[in-house]
Amino acid sequence: MSERLDESFLHIRNLARDIDEKLSGTSSAEQRLRNEIAGMFAVTIAASYEGIVKETLVEYAGKFHTKYQAHVEKDFERLNARISINDLKSYSRRFGLAEWTGHGVKKNSTTFHKVLAEKEKVVERRFRTDLQKSYDSIFIWRNSYAHERSTTATFNDVYRAHRVAQYVVRSFVTAFELG
Repeated sequence: MSERLDESFLHIRNLARDIDEKLSGTSSAEQRLRNEIAGMFAVTIAASYEGIVKETLVEYAGKFHTKYQAHVEKDFERLNARISINDLKSYSRRFGLAEWTGHGVKKNSTTFHKVLAEKEKVVERRFRTDLQKSYDSIFIWRNSYAHERSTTATFNDVYRAHRVAQYVVRSFVTAFELG
């Protein structure tokens, strides 16, 4: 699964670089186009996250039984927008990831909660921005563009948010690899 994750994020990184190189001008037409592309880019990123989450759940179910895997695959055919951080935490409980206990740990916490909490500290210190807010922003911009064909974000806003938000998805995959 990590390979698929790396491929998806490499694709996003290469796409961002190509767009930035091709549309680096300052004319109003280029800026309008960059802002339009920002919405499309948010849609692309969100779709990548959804695909990775779905594949992770299906692959995890397959470790137990092929019928369970088929059931999960059918159940999550249309995962669209059901991957908020709370949804991901819920999936980690629903799929029976190991419980995380300890001093100050909330009840019903799993490996995902632990991995995310650890990653959150490192990422926020490195990027100096809120991990959960960056993740949520991707979906706000995606929804704005998908439903209203507009977004308040610039292309750079979307890419910067993704650079931070990807660690939510990375934490999810890692937690399911750990079990």
